[in-house]
Parts: sequence; structure tokens; C-alpha cells
Amino acid sequence: MNYQQLNKKSIREGFQQFHKENPQIFREFEKVCLIQIASGRKKISSKEVINYIRWNRNVSSSDENFRINDAYQSYYARLFTSIYPQYQDKFEFRKLRNEELGPYMRIESSGQIAFL
Repeated sequence: MNYQQLNKKSIREGFQQFHKENPQIFREFEKVCLIQIASGRKKISSKEVINYIRWNRNVSSSDENFRINDAYQSYYARLFTSIYPQYQDKFEFRKLRNEELGPYMRIESSGQIAFL
């Protein structure tokens, strides 16, 4: 079973609901990313940041199965770069298999996907 079959919504919809219910997760994601940038990191892994938060920060969430669902990692990176567009080059974005090209994304001439 995939996410949509299990949850009756897309990963994007699940992330939006999760983020609305758990803004503390993004605040931690933001803090960790800004610390990594300040330390001189050239690239940031959203997976690494989420795992760091999961294991090293005392945060809880409304999700009864997972503190932070791995399916949301790339959405946190996209949210971060929508707030801090100057750091868009810190992450590598690819088209998500579960999403079609839509009004919320564009493909740059470099092939990099930009999210609005």
C-alpha cells in the first residue's frame, strides 16, 4: 500500500495538515538548517535534518505512528527554501514521483525544480 491508499490523501495534503498541526517541527527544521548554513555547509540533506530532529531534539507531534513521517522530508526542504530563497542551492530538488507539474513548481533552465 502506498501513502495515498493508506491515508486517503496525497503526501502533499498529509504534509500540509501535519505542518498545520505541528509547527514546532518546522521551527526545529529551520533552526538546524540555519546552524548548518552558518557552519559553512555547502549542501544540506533534509533526511539528515529530520533524523537529527527525531533523535536529538525533544519534540513530539500529533502523528500517533511516527514523530515525523519520512514522506514529509522533501516538503520541509521546499518550505524552508520558500522562506529563505537565498538558500535554495543548499538542497537538491527533484520532481516528486507522486506529483505532477503544477502551478506551485517550475523547472529552471538548469533542470532544477523551483517551488513557489
